[in-house]
Amino acid sequence: MSTAYRIRRSDLTRKVGEVFKRVQTGQPVVVERRGQPEAVIMDITDYRILRAVMAYHAHPPQIAPLAGLSDEQVEGLEDIQERYNLVIAHYLAGSISLGRVAELLGLSWFDLRERFRRLDVPLRLGPETVEEAKEEVRALREWMPEAP
Repeated sequence: MSTAYRIRRSDLTRKVGEVFKRVQTGQPVVVERRGQPEAVIMDITDYRILRAVMAYHAHPPQIAPLAGLSDEQVEGLEDIQERYNLVIAHYLAGSISLGRVAELLGLSWFDLRERFRRLDVPLRLGPETVEEAKEEVRALREWMPEAP
């Protein structure tokens, strides 16, 4: 995870713009009171990713490798954290690729890869099987319909 920016609680109101600028670029902000950490402010997407990873490890679901995850399974979820939990669980179980995670969560592949790297979420780059390679090509063609 990125090195945290530290700020005294008494300075928080005066520096709120700076705090949000740092948070939006992926740097967590530790709020201190009397020199002791009291709270952390972080980007909401990073927070959702971390919660999903923790949920996966706390209660590992039974997901078959190569099971995939359909748009319909994800779209049916009203709660955004449930969506992150389901999608990231499938990724961690090896059922879907990083590209598919980005597609299902509405993020760019590059942004998601950088978030995972920064948050120490395991990265599986590149397909491990022919089926995964075909799935990545399919996802890319949907994302860029004018490609050959």
